Amino acid sequence: MCGETERDKWRDSGRPPVPRKDPKDKIEEEPLLSNHPYVDKLWQLHVAEQMILDDEEANPDRYKNKKALELNNYDEFDEEHCVEYTKAYYKKTLIPKMILKTNIRELDMDAARTEHQLNKKLETEAKERGEEYKVSKLRRNVEMDDYDFIHWRRSYEEREALLRDISCRQALGLPQEEPGRYVDDSYFGKDQYDPSSSLYRYDYWGEPKNSEKSKQERMTDAHNKSIVGKGTVWYEMSYEDAIKQRMQRDAQSQGTTAKEVEEEDIDLDKNDNNDDDDDFDYSILGNSVVNSSNQPVVNGTESSRLLDEGMFEN
Repeated sequence: MCGETERDKWRDSGRPPVPRKDPKDKIEEEPLLSNHPYVDKLWQLHVAEQMILDDEEANPDRYKNKKALELNNYDEFDEEHCVEYTKAYYKKTLIPKMILKTNIRELDMDAARTEHQLNKKLETEAKERGEEYKVSKLRRNVEMDDYDFIHWRRSYEEREALLRDISCRQALGLPQEEPGRYVDDSYFGKDQYDPSSSLYRYDYWGEPKNSEKSKQERMTDAHNKSIVGKGTVWYEMSYEDAIKQRMQRDAQSQGTTAKEVEEEDIDLDKNDNNDDDDDFDYSILGNSVVNSSNQPVVNGTESSRLLDEGMFEN
């Protein structure tokens, strides 16, 4: 049986709650939004209107006693295929090009033509006075600025409301987030699908060079080269087991060496008391200590070594 909280969530939402990862981003600290999504569409309409006006000035005979709406077959306009992606040359460089097809019925050519004629009239009057006339903003630019300001104002009010909600929750001792909305990352386990990770891209080429898997491969390769140069050694046991055995063997050799040195010191103290053995050289005892760490290790076992006399020492 599920608890009361889960049952309430199922009843309110009509479905079991879906666990989500905590984004760990503070919304109240993010910058305000000022780019309205409709501004791109307004800019497309503005560019289309200005292109038609420029064509009317360049070809007045074509538009004589006709409108741009009559020269275009708007019935064939397809909104699903209104964007085309091609390539074009720019300064001897081939770059991608996007073509946007605009429905002429969405354009306000009368207002654009009236504004264009007014700007030309003001420019002519300014030239007669010997002044320079400069167009500050067109009608579509003012409309785009209004949309951006509306979007910024909405974002500002949403953040102010969020800050008030956070302060009220802190004053009352309530949690800032809705209980059960987010779960810990350990809930999902390891190797989960992450769209932002390059591992799950369709053009993924393999393990990156700085990953844990490639690091282990580089360590194994370096270990092989340290033993037999640039050759390759195929181990009967894993690389980790071979390293563990080598560490244990080094520790044992160090322990036996320390014990033999202590016994040598004790023997030296005893022989110092005997006057008959003063001529005995005890330094040869140190040469008899064999350090197995100097012997080559392959496959976790010690191999034989060829001495100067041509004999093998096991």
